[in-house]
Amino acid sequence: MNIGLCRISSVSQKDNTSLSNQKKMIKDYCKMYGIELSNIISECYSGTTSNRNGLNELKELVENGNVKSVVVMKLDRLMRNFTEGVIFIKYLLDNDVKIISVMEQIDTSSVSGRFLVNILLSMSEMERDTIVQRLSNGKEKRFNDKERVCGRIPYGYKKENGLTTVDAEESKIVDYIFKKYLSLTKRGLTPIKRMRRLRTLLVRNGYSYRGKEFTTHNINYILRNSFYFGEMKYGDKVCKHNYETIISKRLFNLVNR
Repeated sequence: MNIGLCRISSVSQKDNTSLSNQKKMIKDYCKMYGIELSNIISECYSGTTSNRNGLNELKELVENGNVKSVVVMKLDRLMRNFTEGVIFIKYLLDNDVKIISVMEQIDTSSVSGRFLVNILLSMSEMERDTIVQRLSNGKEKRFNDKERVCGRIPYGYKKENGLTTVDAEESKIVDYIFKKYLSLTKRGLTPIKRMRRLRTLLVRNGYSYRGKEFTTHNINYILRNSFYFGEMKYGDKVCKHNYETIISKRLFNLVNR
């Protein structure tokens, strides 16, 4: 059988790599060159790993000796990690399975085709690593500019016109949580009793965590988040951010001492 393989990343994709477009290009190519296409396997998964449902299905067909060739739109649809890509391509070639790339006009039945496959897979991995590096550099620049790098906006803040600002209602609740927890600490209550009492008070006052009742996890996350007094972390780095603060550093330290 001649099997088509289509893949889009579960994280992101471009219009020209959509599953429907890949299928069309594979079908058109096979029709043009008289290749009888038996089936097209589609999957939504990152190409950096070989443990994928679609790829596993293809391997099973290869093991059973049912595959003559694998047709892909581009080689990076097959695998983006160079090492695993070469291993998988060798696996296919060792089982007498040809690899055909539509856009790159590659057919591994030839020596030159196999050589080009290795070059293109290497370039594909370099491209991916370059993108990762650029994203990392962009995040580091934002951090150095004292701006939030990534992750969900802390409770008590909101995104407004692309800017992170204090949420009037939630910030009052954050302030209440810190002050009430400190008050309960001064009363000599154990951590478990403090938390239980604080959750009861939050419910009694009608305070909620983004539409739901506060959990112990929510409260602990707030009490240990230094972002509220102006400190921001990225990896092992710490700096002062430029956003409005909700509590004082003194209050934070008293709660977390």
